[in-house]
Amino acid sequence: MRSDKSPLEHACLASAERLGTFDARELAAAAEVGYETATTWIRRWRRSGQIEELGKGPAGTQRYRLIGIEPTGVTNTRRIAATPQGNMWRTIRKLRHGFKPTDIAAQSCTPDAPVSQADATAYCQMLTRADYLRVVRKAQPGVREAVYRLARDTGPKPPRERRLRVVWDDNEGRITHLPGGEA
Repeated sequence: MRSDKSPLEHACLASAERLGTFDARELAAAAEVGYETATTWIRRWRRSGQIEELGKGPAGTQRYRLIGIEPTGVTNTRRIAATPQGNMWRTIRKLRHGFKPTDIAAQSCTPDAPVSQADATAYCQMLTRADYLRVVRKAQPGVREAVYRLARDTGPKPPRERRLRVVWDDNEGRITHLPGGEA
């Protein structure tokens, strides 16, 4: 690959080479970039004649292939550190529709970043409150788990809850943020 390419384009090109044929969602997942980033590169590559359209795939999405480049098996060197939240987020992005916390825990747990069912349930609930997930089927305690679907995919880095240290002033009825006040 040429050195005048951006790191994001390098990641996308390496993933496209490794995949052989791909659609925008597959490229985004493989390169660990946002969907919009993947579609931007696909549009640019199409305009410059670097890829060809292969028609619609089984899911009804447009399939592509790089022109004149054989799949190399090169892996993406841009990796996000393995954390429980990162693993759960990647699993959620992969499953997209109709998953339960049990599914997330089972597919996200690694020796370096263990994920329990309670962790997965709490993460799904937090993402639901923040409008990243939608509830497809409500839980019935002791009977069945909730079923979720991804509503907002903002990219490969996991959304996470942050707590801020602040000072509440009853005199003024306002919050004052402390410098460096992230807990």
